[in-house]
Amino acid sequence: MCGIAVAIDWDDAGSAVRQLIAGMLHRGDVTDPLVMVGNNTAMCTRRLRIVDAANGAQPQASFDERFLVSFNGEIYNHDVLRRELEALGVRFRTQCDTEVVANVLRAWGQAGIKRLAGMYAFVAIDTATGEFLAARDPFGVKPLYLIQSPKGFLFCSEIRPLLDATDGDAVLLLPPGHLLTRDFCGRHYNLPSPTTSSAASPQELDRILSEAVRIRVPANLPVAALFSGGIDSTLVMHYARRFSPAMPGYIAVGCNAPDHLYAKHYAEETGLNLREVAVEAHCTKTLPLIETVVDTVETFEPSVIRPSLYTYLLSQRIHQDGFRVALCGEGADELFAGYSPLERAFTRPDGGGRDMQKQCLGMMHRANLQRVDRCSMQFQLEIREPFLDQTVVDYASELDESCLVRQTSNAPIGKAPLRALYDLYPSELPTCIRDRQKMLFHEGADGDVEESGWLDLFETSLSDADLHDGQREFADFAIATKEELIYMRMLAARMDVSRIPHLRGRLRLDVPRAA
Repeated sequence: MCGIAVAIDWDDAGSAVRQLIAGMLHRGDVTDPLVMVGNNTAMCTRRLRIVDAANGAQPQASFDERFLVSFNGEIYNHDVLRRELEALGVRFRTQCDTEVVANVLRAWGQAGIKRLAGMYAFVAIDTATGEFLAARDPFGVKPLYLIQSPKGFLFCSEIRPLLDATDGDAVLLLPPGHLLTRDFCGRHYNLPSPTTSSAASPQELDRILSEAVRIRVPANLPVAALFSGGIDSTLVMHYARRFSPAMPGYIAVGCNAPDHLYAKHYAEETGLNLREVAVEAHCTKTLPLIETVVDTVETFEPSVIRPSLYTYLLSQRIHQDGFRVALCGEGADELFAGYSPLERAFTRPDGGGRDMQKQCLGMMHRANLQRVDRCSMQFQLEIREPFLDQTVVDYASELDESCLVRQTSNAPIGKAPLRALYDLYPSELPTCIRDRQKMLFHEGADGDVEESGWLDLFETSLSDADLHDGQREFADFAIATKEELIYMRMLAARMDVSRIPHLRGRLRLDVPRAA
């Protein structure tokens, strides 16, 4: 897990890369040596040492020194790939997963990307030809941004360092599941589109999810978890404690935290070491923290900023307690219809559930996954998402739509396959958690935004006239509320938002109107 910086065919490449690295020192605990490839190509990494900490300095080279790779993320099947490559005669110098990536690309080319199971963003350079290959994992767990000039490319793991290092150029993002070369950008991954639908099997999902968690629990480091007492985080905790029994769970607790009661119940029933992080979000003294969070997550979207406040504080505490790795439950709601728009979509007769699901999955890289990456890496913490394991994604994608949502007399209730797992372990997984209604992360930590007084922070800070002025000032960004405007002004004070075109595409679901 790192922050990477790569300049390709860039004037004064070494200085540009050093400046990029200086802007994201928070993403790691050591800066690896800068490596030049010719006169105008440079690579450097701010590395969080996790896999083969002593020998994992980047860029890593392929066995024949042909490819150099700067890599951010974790490859969970790197041991399997290593053995397969060794059988082909490849010899390794280290135990780190970045070297595996370099040799996968050298042995199998672009097709090798499909063999990588994990979260990643990387840039690989062919030292013989000067060509490069950049790629990002299927859902965009790990970020990769770039500036393209008429002559070259500048890559970085965060937005602001690119803005600070250049004048005028737009900062682009490489979309999830895409690869980029000098003259091509296209998908290397598409969501599964099964031709047949499967019935739910709690036993099969139990096996798959347990393994997805197992491979994300590090063998040589202590691990923690973000724990809300909700269906998803409780399942992650349940499986993870099989492999790391002493791992603690961290919960954000505000003055009206609905999650707290459920989390305490689970902790008391199972002996979990529950660590509470106090949050006071609904008062004027919170505004400076919000400003810090907006700067950290590099967006102004309320759906990202609100939960980021809690993720930021949780990550800070987990880091203070000495952890470098933590688990979370992100991805479960998108895959198993946990959000209310998905619950409704999967019960509509027009069969629009899968289309709505694709929208949700397609926005994750700019929403929950961006929140998790920025808040955790701000404190040199790597957070892993077992629900986004490809085996779990494939299982959820192959389910018949009727398996995801249960219709009740009041309303549809999603995540039926996950709720069924609780019935396999009645003495370990409380039924009160199984039967919970979905709550957004920030609402579970501190109550409903409308009832809690959260929105009053913004209503009292700006007049209606201020809002109208702000809407004209930021006309390209479809500002609709005072909350959005305050976040936008905070963000614009730190970076030139006009140079970040993807911010203009808002995180809003296209929900079909009822007939």
